[in-house]
Amino acid sequence: MTLPNDWVVGAMLPTGRKGQGTGGFFSVSYSVSKGKYNAFLKAFDIFKAIKAAEINGVPLITALRQQTQAYEFETHLHKLCAGANMKRIVKILDHGEILVPPLPSEQLSTVPYMIMELADGGDVRSYIARSSTIDIAMKLYYLRDVASGILQLHNAKIAHQDLKPSNVMIFGGKEAKIGDLGRASIETINSRHDNLIVAGDRSYAPPEQTYHYPMESWFDRRQKCDLYQFASLISFVFFGTTINTNLSEKLPKEILPIEWGGPCDAYLQALPFLLQIFNETILDWKQQLPDWLADDLLSIIQQCGTPDFRERGSHKTRNFTVPTLGIDRIVSALDRLALKAGIEVKKPKV
Repeated sequence: MTLPNDWVVGAMLPTGRKGQGTGGFFSVSYSVSKGKYNAFLKAFDIFKAIKAAEINGVPLITALRQQTQAYEFETHLHKLCAGANMKRIVKILDHGEILVPPLPSEQLSTVPYMIMELADGGDVRSYIARSSTIDIAMKLYYLRDVASGILQLHNAKIAHQDLKPSNVMIFGGKEAKIGDLGRASIETINSRHDNLIVAGDRSYAPPEQTYHYPMESWFDRRQKCDLYQFASLISFVFFGTTINTNLSEKLPKEILPIEWGGPCDAYLQALPFLLQIFNETILDWKQQLPDWLADDLLSIIQQCGTPDFRERGSHKTRNFTVPTLGIDRIVSALDRLALKAGIEVKKPKV
């Protein structure tokens, strides 16, 4: 099949639900090409959305409106990011609609789609699994790139809300970009999932969300969520696990939140237990890192990933008259650590 602007559709790609993505809206992904240029197509599967709506008793008109809003919102976000030259966000290349022959049970034949730049390295989770020789410096550069992407989004009053390994894409083995804005939030524009306490993947949600703690501030609810998820990304890249995994395995059963199969819905009551486990985990992780890296990297995880959202952010900017998360300082710190790693690896082993 050839799309407008001469894009040729290729094979289906194992992303979204099949690739363990969030799958918040129904979509199917394909490879596409134009001459020597390869890209990634995300098609919004309206047919599956309608079937799901029928099962859940949702009116057809409502299901169609939700899908239309999801497509328009995500397209708008990507165009905004491209227009602002956000180099650490996966770029939209094209978008539109295509008529496809409907199956006998289908009544609609129009499929909206977006075409994005294709990450030849896949996502960071699969890239690390395939590439056991990635050195510390490269991991730090990838994390610096992701922090830069978060900073670019936050400067535009956008929160990603679904930051996880499968949404961090590797390009050329040299740089990382943030993908999948399907669950993002813009402070000035309402979207369907803004009313959800947990907008992204529930397994990566920060504790204040898993305990359904009420928060009025968009800054606290959304942008601080990104910072917590970034800390979990760091722990995944270096230790193969996330903060939530450690918390859920070590919390007393009576303190587990309902989201994790427990009975507790009191965030402030659970917070001392969460902080104790978090601090113990930091000490455990310190034993797994070289001395020259441990304190600085774990300091970043502590600042970004503390279970107490009120204390989340750079120590140096959190108490400003107008508080900021200080992500620019985190970007600089990761850049310095990556340069340091490049020096350390050249030192003769004693």
